[in-house]
Amino acid sequence: MHILIVEDDVPSQLFLKTVLKGYGPCAIAGDGAEAVRAYAEVAQDGSPFDVVFMDIMMPGMDGLTAIDRIREFEVQNPHKVPRPAQVVVVTATQDTQNIIHAYCAGNVFAYLKKPLTSKDLKATMAKILNAPVGTL
Repeated sequence: MHILIVEDDVPSQLFLKTVLKGYGPCAIAGDGAEAVRAYAEVAQDGSPFDVVFMDIMMPGMDGLTAIDRIREFEVQNPHKVPRPAQVVVVTATQDTQNIIHAYCAGNVFAYLKKPLTSKDLKATMAKILNAPVGTL
């Protein structure tokens, strides 16, 4: 499983990577624009990301815009991205309107509220892998 962590806060990046590295290689992007570039680059190389953990509030391009751009890339490049990535929104914001919009558009698999716990991350990965929580 190939994972992209999009987070501007370095301690949060390290926490996510520490918990998620057991599921597969993890790359880190510090903002939305960097995430879109990273997503396109690895897809061009033939190893697209399976899961994207996306912070919403970041400088420059925010997470919801980045998700939209990633989905546009997937639609335009089905030969390079055979399956759309599972996107998990990770945020401290209370902006439920935008989160609901992202869910309804089919762009988001799950929503996690900060502060994160390893238990929350593992439960989300279990859902992504369609496996019981205790088996991962």
